[in-house]
Amino acid sequence: MKIIYLIILSLLTQHGVMSQEIKSNDPSKLTIEFIKDYKKWNDYAYNLSQTKNNDENIEKEYKKIISKYCQLGKIHQGISFGSDSNHCPEKEKISKEIIKKNSAIIKTKFKDPKNSFRDADYEYHFIKIENNWFLEEVYLVDEDGKYEGL
Repeated sequence: MKIIYLIILSLLTQHGVMSQEIKSNDPSKLTIEFIKDYKKWNDYAYNLSQTKNNDENIEKEYKKIISKYCQLGKIHQGISFGSDSNHCPEKEKISKEIIKKNSAIIKTKFKDPKNSFRDADYEYHFIKIENNWFLEEVYLVDEDGKYEGL
């Protein structure tokens, strides 16, 4: 019986039925991990785009990040990357945590010491389902409002 359970679990994770590859009961830790993964993806995407047209591979890798942190079926915005990543663990730090029973907002500040024009505030919105946190959206926040960024 145990073998059958392991086979079924293996098939579910291989075919995307279970969307989140990492489990955490801490939205702040997930935010930090997302920032790290996004930075790696941005650098990969930028470098790949400089050598040849690889939009399909770049999109595929971004979808891996979405499936790692978000619920199955999450529809994301169009991808955006550049020579300087919008999220970077050395430049983006958590400024506030608002954690309730089944929802959380993690606020961060992105500070670029070389270019204050790039300074930004972000909000990471999470939802808790069956004791697991899922990223619902990342918002860029400025004086005019919030803008979806996933």
